[in-house]
This record gives sequence, C-alpha cells and structure tokens, in this order.
Amino acid sequence: MLTKICATCKVEKSSDCFHKAKKEKDGLQYRCTDCGKKYHADRYSNQKEKIRGQITAYRAGNKDKLNEAGRVWRIKNPDKVKQYQRTSNLKKNFGLSIVDYEKMAAAQNNVCAICLTPETFVHKAKGQVARLAVDHCHASGKIRKLLCARCNRALGLFEDNPALMASAANYILSNNG
Repeated sequence: MLTKICATCKVEKSSDCFHKAKKEKDGLQYRCTDCGKKYHADRYSNQKEKIRGQITAYRAGNKDKLNEAGRVWRIKNPDKVKQYQRTSNLKKNFGLSIVDYEKMAAAQNNVCAICLTPETFVHKAKGQVARLAVDHCHASGKIRKLLCARCNRALGLFEDNPALMASAANYILSNNG
C-alpha cells in the first residue's frame, strides 16, 4: 500500500487518506482529507461573504451549464433522486425521517388506518402503487396515522369536520336502499 506525508499535519498516511489531484506528480492532493476538511472549514468561516459572492456569481454566469449537469445527474441516478425527494418531502412537510415513516407503516401492518386495506392507488406516470399518505391535523400539524389515498382524500373533502362526516354517515344510513 502506498503512503504519503501530509504537507499540513506532517503525518505519514495511506494513499486512501488523500483525494485525487491530476496536477500533482503522484496524482494525490498534498494535504490529507482531514486537513483538507479543516482548511476549507476555516477558510469558509473566515471568508464567508467573499465565498458566497463568488458562488453566487459563478451560478449566475453558468446557469445553463449547471442546469444541464443537474439534469444529466438526475437521469443517471433516478433511484437517488426518488429517495432524496421522498426523504426531503417527509422531513419538510411532516418533520419525519424515512425511518419514522417506515416504523409507522410497520405498526399499521402497511394498511390504511381507516379502511384497513393496503394502498391501491397507482401513479399514472410512474406505474407504481403509491405509499400510504401521512395524515395530519391541518390546524395543529400533529401527525395522526397513515391513510390510503382514497381515505386521505375523503377526509380532506370533508375538511376534517367530524360533524360533516357524521351527517354524511347519517345520510348514507337513512337513504340506503
């Protein structure tokens, strides 16, 4: 195994501890990854405004290039994109991690909390069965349980109003047949 001495900490380390650098003779950066992380963190904290300005200017001047690179990456990595979107949506909308969601689903045996059946709604574009929806109180934001698309939509149409739901139930019971 090849070793190299870090120019910053002066410690001999495995070549695995250095990022690649095409311009260097040995093909490795002159500082180890640990020293590199510390250097960049210190540099950023000392020159935060200058670096933010440089980044903003670069993004403004290379918008098409960055958009194309992002588009190509998303095409090449659809599973990562899907996982990222799912994770960020759960966190942003409900404060849940994917692990929390999976625990809730397992606790409900992966069925809707109202109709007690698995999700059957299929996304037209994806051709896949949807995940159970996270039901929550719109007034308080409190998460309740997981529902299938039909039950979740029904609660939404009834505006989470128990009196309206009871009225609908009474209507069905009195006009059944």
